[in-house]
Amino acid sequence: MDKIEHIGIAVKNLEASNSLFAKLLGVPHYKTEEVESEGVKTSFFKSGPNKMELLEATIPESPIAKFLEKKGEGIHHIAFAVDDIVAEISRLKSEGFAILNETPKKGADNKLVAFLHPKDTNGVLVELCQEIKAE
Repeated sequence: MDKIEHIGIAVKNLEASNSLFAKLLGVPHYKTEEVESEGVKTSFFKSGPNKMELLEATIPESPIAKFLEKKGEGIHHIAFAVDDIVAEISRLKSEGFAILNETPKKGADNKLVAFLHPKDTNGVLVELCQEIKAE
């Protein structure tokens, strides 16, 4: 794992949260994107070298909707940048970690993503992110 790629925060209202985090960080969000396959709308902030992703559910059965219902707004996941997501999934599986999606899928912000089950990571949902390279 190269670095922390971003921290994901589940929010009930993306527009209101964009305003709040813009005030907090002193910068506007730079990108909004919907990931239909995950039932989520995202917004990204960058402050110095750090990146945050706000996530709002777009359908009631999405993972974010379920998270909000169970835990309320707050930190949802921590994402790590990797150079080779397939190799990293294999390495982590060999170390005994449960991978929620062993085949990487397209996520927000031009990334391939995979998630580790929080039961194996002290309750923290861990996301692996690999930049999708242009062909």
